[in-house]
Amino acid sequence: MNIKKLAATAMVALSLMGGANAAEVLRIGSETVYPPFEFLDSSTGEYVGFDIDLLDAVAAKAGFEPKIFSMGLDGIVPALQTGSIDVAVSALSMTPERMKRVDFTRPYYDAGLTVMTRSDNNDRIESAKDLENKLLCAEIGSSGALFMSKIPGVKIRTFNSAAEAFMEISQGGCYAMVNDRPVNEYFLTRKSAKNLDLKEIPVILKSDQYGFAVRKGNKELLDRLNKALDEVRADGTYDKIYQKWFGGKGA
Repeated sequence: MNIKKLAATAMVALSLMGGANAAEVLRIGSETVYPPFEFLDSSTGEYVGFDIDLLDAVAAKAGFEPKIFSMGLDGIVPALQTGSIDVAVSALSMTPERMKRVDFTRPYYDAGLTVMTRSDNNDRIESAKDLENKLLCAEIGSSGALFMSKIPGVKIRTFNSAAEAFMEISQGGCYAMVNDRPVNEYFLTRKSAKNLDLKEIPVILKSDQYGFAVRKGNKELLDRLNKALDEVRADGTYDKIYQKWFGGKGA
């Protein structure tokens, strides 16, 4: 099942009431500029990534036809709360703050927060304390942004994507950035990062897990997604998807 790109302006009111001979439409909200989890393949015009492949597999198990809508990370939870989308699939960290507003499936990915900075700052950062009173970059609405907001004395410049923030760090506009470890590591393998003189500090500042999010109280949908996630893990599909994007075997 391939997920085709749909413009946000094409969003219409779709219910979960599907016909007997057709899969139910599931409206997915996602920030689609977050490789390797979800991003646009310019050669095909389709969304790809770890989350997208996993979503396809889960949707097939649960009997859904996923339709993805691209939106900013800071707008995803409000879209769930108002019923504009049914599920958020966007490398969402299962933070206590978010769990007060939405319900999460069982976690599907163990991540963590690390620091991205310029190579010449590498020996100066060993913990969050070394970021105190600094000017930092952040992707708006991210768990890294929330973490940095609690560091004493910092000033934070926000950007619409992690890639934009990385570019600003490379140019000296910010001292560093706390961000999701897999995103940092994937970005550093890309050709676009070769000349940016960036370095990831290999210290986990905070453990983190990702989950699919649904509207608070939508137990029927949550149960269907959890069941499908369990099946995808049990039949080996999850491990194949993990191997494709990260190498090794999924946790």
